[in-house]
Formats: sequence, structure tokens, C-alpha cells
Amino acid sequence: MTFEFLLLISMSAADIIKDLKSRKYKPVYLLHGEEPYFIDMVSSFVEHKLLSDAEKGFNQTVLYGKDTDVMTVLNAAKRYPMMADYQVVLIKEAQEMKWGTEGDDKKALTPC
Repeated sequence: MTFEFLLLISMSAADIIKDLKSRKYKPVYLLHGEEPYFIDMVSSFVEHKLLSDAEKGFNQTVLYGKDTDVMTVLNAAKRYPMMADYQVVLIKEAQEMKWGTEGDDKKALTPC
């Protein structure tokens, strides 16, 4: 059994974009802060520059927090990339996301 750990590192928007340009990707990015300009700058880079136009059709999912829930995010994140190296799931306005019920959380943790 393998486990992946999420390491929270504080980085500036410029550092994140620098890493993305050099293709040094982290599994998850949580963007937050008082200045939405920097959040928009990083999310725009991810949305428009990370994958080629041909790869975006199958490998990029953009969700909005108020219109989605945790299960939808997990299902999108579990997909394997098609004809690309990466699957990108971008959740905008995640603070508005529906978190579901405790039963939904247990279903998500149960292997298929």
C-alpha cells in the first residue's frame, strides 16, 4: 500500500509560475490569499498554458465551486490522462463548493 502526503509550502505566485514553466509540477495547488490578482494570475496560467489545445479536450476539467461537489472533483481527479502526461482539474471559487454528507466521504475513501 502506498500513501501520498500533501506538503503545504508557502510560495509566491511568481515562484509557482516559474516552477510550472519549467514543468516542475506538484500534485495539488491550493491558492489562497488576500490579493485575488495573484490567484487569478496562477489559475489563468494553469488553464491556458499548462496543456496544449489538443490535450485540453480530454485532460483539462474546469469546475466552479458553487456548481460542484467533492465527489465530482474526486471523479475528475481519478481519471487517467488521455494522450498526454497530465490530467488537470481546476476548481475556481472552491470556497463555494458543496462538501456533501459524511456518507459521501466514506464512499470516496472506499476503494472500487
